[in-house]
Amino acid sequence: MLAKYGLLIFLSCLIPTCHAENWIRVQDQFGHPIENAVVSQLIPATAVNTATTEDSPIMDQINKQFNPHVLIINKGQQVSFPNSDDIRHHVYSFSDTKPFEIKLYKGRKGQPIAFDKSGIVVLGCNIHDQMIGYIYVAENENAALTDKNGMVNLTHPATTINVWHPRLSAQSNLRETFELEPLEKADYSTITLTLSTPKAIGKKKKFKPKKFGVDKD
Repeated sequence: MLAKYGLLIFLSCLIPTCHAENWIRVQDQFGHPIENAVVSQLIPATAVNTATTEDSPIMDQINKQFNPHVLIINKGQQVSFPNSDDIRHHVYSFSDTKPFEIKLYKGRKGQPIAFDKSGIVVLGCNIHDQMIGYIYVAENENAALTDKNGMVNLTHPATTINVWHPRLSAQSNLRETFELEPLEKADYSTITLTLSTPKAIGKKKKFKPKKFGVDKD
């Protein structure tokens, strides 16, 4: 009987209302949910799970897109860049956080790349200009990504949070800070971001260096 009730308690905690104070909804100025926003809270350095820095997260390339579109890692982690497409890609970044280049390749190439500085890394492909991805390098942060409904659970109660999204600024490096109000009847806190349109961001970006190579594909 106790095992039965224990299972019911466990299952009930899988729904947002179990820890409502931890759930946050991020929306734009029109009330639409924002996917792929990074919501984070600062935590003591001693609380960072150092074991995760030994893992090697993956930023893949599928259907001429970076997958995932936004990848969250901890400072010090290494990222692998496999190419799951049947054509070659040429990955690069000119971001101050981590400038690097992986020349034309298919499949897997070389060793994972270490990210030893916190910040935002904007990725591009020198062959396919429509390919843009982002790596959020966290430092002493509990960070999570919003889903397609704009929802995120920080797993720990927060009063002050930082929110990042690539369309918050032309350089894609701006974060905004919000103070959360205590919840009364709502099941989650709501944060509103004012985003630029993708077209406006495209005009401002200077993200097209000279081609390093030519791919017939």
